[in-house]
Amino acid sequence: MKTDCTSVGGVMDGKLTDELRDEWDALAERVGTVFSSRPSYAMNAPRPAGSELVFVQIRRDMRLVALAPMFVTRLGPLKVAKILGAGQGVPTELLSEDDASSHALWDAVEGSGLLFYADSMIDDRTAVAALGTHPRWRSDSIVRERVPVIAVPVGSTAGHVRGRNSLKRLAKYRRQAERAGTPLTIETVRDAEHFERRWEDISRLAAASTHRTDRTDYLAEQSPADASASAKDFLAREAAAGRLALSGVSVQGQWRAHQICVRTRARLEAWLTHYDPEVAKYQPGHQMMEWFVQTHDELDVTVLDLGVGVNDIKRSWSTSSYDVLAVVGVPARTRGSRILVGLLRRWELSPGFAHARKVGYSVLSRLRQSTN
Repeated sequence: MKTDCTSVGGVMDGKLTDELRDEWDALAERVGTVFSSRPSYAMNAPRPAGSELVFVQIRRDMRLVALAPMFVTRLGPLKVAKILGAGQGVPTELLSEDDASSHALWDAVEGSGLLFYADSMIDDRTAVAALGTHPRWRSDSIVRERVPVIAVPVGSTAGHVRGRNSLKRLAKYRRQAERAGTPLTIETVRDAEHFERRWEDISRLAAASTHRTDRTDYLAEQSPADASASAKDFLAREAAAGRLALSGVSVQGQWRAHQICVRTRARLEAWLTHYDPEVAKYQPGHQMMEWFVQTHDELDVTVLDLGVGVNDIKRSWSTSSYDVLAVVGVPARTRGSRILVGLLRRWELSPGFAHARKVGYSVLSRLRQSTN
């Protein structure tokens, strides 16, 4: 297959120039559908100690038309490239303008000899299809999770999504809180200044609600490979760009629940939800979901993406869903490529291997800190 794209190869030194970052932002604005494909998230997502950055760029007439921002780790003698943000439980995608640029992107990655793995790639993207049909790759993909979605066309309300009895029950809980002298107040955080004022409340609630649970406090998680990366920087950048939509529930002036969402054009993605167990009786998750549906016109969105995984709240509100895939790719010229596809998939997805990998990364991180 011939293309009119020219690969400029991979940049392996971990540096992201201001010019490339601006081009990346512009490409994500043109073709991206999820926040994880933007540098604000990708460059702040945790990655293992010792991993290297690589940016595979495809250009047409000097214009960036496809990009694979990845980190590279070792698996014995092999190098495995993963999308920045992999392993964080968010839908991911590679950015490409068309089939030709997607094909050229895999040409470039194959030329570097890297193996490829992603744990939550969106199913209907050209880059996924291009990998599956590329003659120089052995690949496989399996459905990893479902992502529930609420369709909210212009003018629709919560009554179009949930039944009357369900909404009456939520209203009853709000009245109960008000009669008890502890009314629920929902506050919207959308700009950078407001976000900065509320950050202490947001981070404190996230820490408290995940303490002594099996949940990860993603707001406090650090990147072993980059001490400057942080969830706060990601959210602050999104707020500055006008894409943050964070709803917070206060009771008697105390921040007791929040849902953090980020907008990509007409799509609003839910990222994290935390709440104080003391207000669980008022069903804060459902209250915030109703609020987002009711105010979607004001937020200028028509789709509410509820994030990877299904629970009772998502199931009761969603109107549809889509798949995210675990994707494995091995250059066909690699010795034992057919076998390696299965081995790499098992290494990444097996709970036992995942634990071994986590322990290994932790030990490596401590060794590096000790050396420093």
